[in-house]
Amino acid sequence: KETFKKGHRFRCEHSSPADVVLLVDGSWSIGRSNFKLIREFLVNFITPFHVAADKVRIALSQYSGDPRTEWNFTQYPTKEETVAAARNLRYKGGNTFTGLALTHIQEEILLNEAGAKPETPKFVILLTDGKSQDDANVSSQSLKDSEVEIFAVGVKNADEAELRQIASEPLEKHVYNVPDFPQLRSLVVNLTRALCTRMVERTASLGVTDK
Repeated sequence: KETFKKGHRFRCEHSSPADVVLLVDGSWSIGRSNFKLIREFLVNFITPFHVAADKVRIALSQYSGDPRTEWNFTQYPTKEETVAAARNLRYKGGNTFTGLALTHIQEEILLNEAGAKPETPKFVILLTDGKSQDDANVSSQSLKDSEVEIFAVGVKNADEAELRQIASEPLEKHVYNVPDFPQLRSLVVNLTRALCTRMVERTASLGVTDK
């Protein structure tokens, strides 16, 4: 079955369960005007997927000096609710502690007790505009050792080497970097296509047939 819906806008036809955490840098270096572009990016990212309680579920954590769970996997079970939450995401402000944020989502969002589904492919999409002020290597490796797949998206002053250390292999499919916030629009299709493909591949590796 064809996974990609052709037409003006890309749509991921994968409809088996997958859990996706959006991890969004909300530090002061981004600025309020650019944070509006981040909201737009999030809406465009969510829209192509079959978001539902028994299909693709999306959680979001915003971080700076301290990470904050904006919503977990069970709070917004429909695409409409998830998109509305992304449109209304409030800018946090603060520093850039990416390592702490990655630990937070592993300990607070990706637990079965917090609503994550066992035996379900899990993905993290990190969006940041700068180098982390703490070590992100240990926490990112811990996630990857737990079979959580990480896509790293850098904007403006993001550290390319750090993104490559955080992201899963192969790096050419998991690392994205753009020079400024307006260019986020240009990478959404490539990112959502890559994630959609990995959802299909991970589901197949679990022996589950896409519905």
